[in-house]
Amino acid sequence: MQGKYQTMKLKHIILVLGGLLVLVGLLKPDFSKLIPTNNNSNNNDIVVIEAPSDSNIKKEAEDVVVLLKTFPSSKSDFKRLRDLYLDMGRLVELDGEDLVIKNTEDIRQANSLAGVMLKLDMKNKFPNLAKECKEVIVASIGDDNILLSKELRPKGVDGFNALAWAFNEGSK
Repeated sequence: MQGKYQTMKLKHIILVLGGLLVLVGLLKPDFSKLIPTNNNSNNNDIVVIEAPSDSNIKKEAEDVVVLLKTFPSSKSDFKRLRDLYLDMGRLVELDGEDLVIKNTEDIRQANSLAGVMLKLDMKNKFPNLAKECKEVIVASIGDDNILLSKELRPKGVDGFNALAWAFNEGSK
């Protein structure tokens, strides 16, 4: 009789466990908080970006870095801008049927909209930053409004990548 009782008890335990597993599967609770993690390590957002190779562009980008270092509490904003500028560099790089940016004015307009796109209120939050970023773009493509040639397009990409580098340096 005792063996039959233990078998029934075991079946009930298995049924309860099965029911709990079905409930967990349906509700999908977040158990990640139960597992201890090392919060001292913020290395999950490391991006390696090469410094600009053109000395004029690099000088202007370094001016941006110097300015960014005066806002040490905004590192997360700088990471967001870094990622945006990397994406904008890719946007300028598109050509052929995927062409989006057609001339140097489009590049300057894209640059001026960067902070607005992320809703960072950069004008009030980061004085002179828009001016410094514009100088990087002007150093890379000039100040004239001309169509992007096969030679000028990579320079536009270099300008946005230089800004991404500057914001990456400022986020460290």
